Amino acid sequence: MNRKSTILIIEDELHIADLIKLNLKIEGYNSLITGSGKEGLEIIKTRSIDLVILDVLLPDSNGIDLCRKIKTSFHSLPVLMISALGQSHDRIKGLKSGADDYLGKPFNLEELLLKVQNLLKLYHRTTNEADLNSLIIGNAEINLTSMTIVSLDKETVYDMTLKEVELLKYMLENKNIVLSRQTILEHVWGYDQYPNTRTIDNFILNFRKRIELDPNNPKIIKTVRGVGYMIKL
Repeated sequence: MNRKSTILIIEDELHIADLIKLNLKIEGYNSLITGSGKEGLEIIKTRSIDLVILDVLLPDSNGIDLCRKIKTSFHSLPVLMISALGQSHDRIKGLKSGADDYLGKPFNLEELLLKVQNLLKLYHRTTNEADLNSLIIGNAEINLTSMTIVSLDKETVYDMTLKEVELLKYMLENKNIVLSRQTILEHVWGYDQYPNTRTIDNFILNFRKRIELDPNNPKIIKTVRGVGYMIKL
């Protein structure tokens, strides 16, 4: 992810919460701690949270019920449930409440960090895929699933080739990042199908005709002189 992920730790045992926070910091994550389920829910509503680590047994809340509330309002927010209740039926109960994964106490910190990493990757990938299925940019609606670029007045429909879809998807996934022609060639065409860099320039010119309000003065697909291109959103 382009920014540091922020993880909310809802855990009333402070020594456990602090230990988790320390290890998350070492891995490069931001984290917040609360021992209150009610406060945790308010934080989720008011802050940008990427993942929740939720203890089942809280002094003011039932973690199972809290997980259901989180998933009802924020269904795509991943929840890693932790609990001293580590029996199979406890795990099943937690997962049925909507938790994306479950870890019994005492737990191995390396295992917890791996679960955090995997959930964040899954969350990032699925939300990105959903966002890229259909989005409006400039003068057009882009749908990578149907492989079309449709003008907003619906008068022009352009059917993209598979390579155009791959290029546009790669640039959108790396929006606001300058991509060199070499990097684009390696990621979209691969080492065994190396076209001339002029091929990329032609693709970009074609995209601008479909997307930009003024293709001669592009505001979205920018040329970074001497380097390559960037989609600015």
